[in-house]
Amino acid sequence: MGIEHDIISYREEINIGLKNIYPVGPKSLKDPIDYVLNASGKRIRPLLAILTAKACGGSKHDVFSEALALELLHNFTLIHDDIMDEDLVRRGRKTVHNKWDEGIALLAGDAMLSLALKMINKSNQPLKQMPIFINGLLAVCEGQALDKEFEKVNYISLKNYLNMIDLKTGYMIGLSCHMGALATGMNNSIALKLRDYGRLLGRAFQIQDDYLEIFSDSVVMGKSLQSDILLGKITFIIIKAMEKDLEKINNGIKIAKIDFTKGIKYIRNFIISSGIKDMVINEIDNIIKSADSKLENINIKRKKLLYFSNLIKDRKK
Repeated sequence: MGIEHDIISYREEINIGLKNIYPVGPKSLKDPIDYVLNASGKRIRPLLAILTAKACGGSKHDVFSEALALELLHNFTLIHDDIMDEDLVRRGRKTVHNKWDEGIALLAGDAMLSLALKMINKSNQPLKQMPIFINGLLAVCEGQALDKEFEKVNYISLKNYLNMIDLKTGYMIGLSCHMGALATGMNNSIALKLRDYGRLLGRAFQIQDDYLEIFSDSVVMGKSLQSDILLGKITFIIIKAMEKDLEKINNGIKIAKIDFTKGIKYIRNFIISSGIKDMVINEIDNIIKSADSKLENINIKRKKLLYFSNLIKDRKK
């Protein structure tokens, strides 16, 4: 059996676990929770927790409760993000607040967070896992707060942007590795190196997401790609483009607010012609190489994690 087969198998088991996580409850709560958790998802965070546990000599069962908790936490953040960004599509379907209403969406998100905490409490090492999970929750909230603050400014530094995505995205992917290692009883120094691997992988993942927001489309990505541009969100690729020619990017954003198709074409053409597209692709590759370097000289079975790094590098959506 190859690594690819293992990942497919783990994803199926994660999906089954999520499907059965809230079997009974009020219809107005159960229906949106089922709707979210039954949607097709990449399951990056729970998969990474399991693969890390395996790399450390453990098993899927050692970390399965934590894996489900991580995916619940992730979906909690997505529901709330979609409300704040007024997104109408997620994973090719209506967002929860679009299908129901904001009140139902908030309640479903809050319930999923409660279920996540419940899963941590059911883990083999709740006293060790709960504090770092709660720290992860706070970090994600801080990252989202900064993201909202940055919408009100015309420019942010690359340093501030990286700090924001390290909190919003990198921290939780790092948390997945950290919890996977701790679940096996791995010593703290190695667990922290694995956490740092995950954080860098998360940074690359978010910059790649920024890239795909410009160069993919809604059908491939399964979500609305207009919100970031129309909200004036400043992403890694936009910062680099602004450094090259602020006037052209601002002009492209203005055009997009009137005619999105025309505006995004204008922005894409500039990013390609200026060499920024190739630069961003190289930056993503370099960050993933830096992440992989964290796995060197530690006594783990790193093959599956390196394979996972390549999956992130090669993703198209």
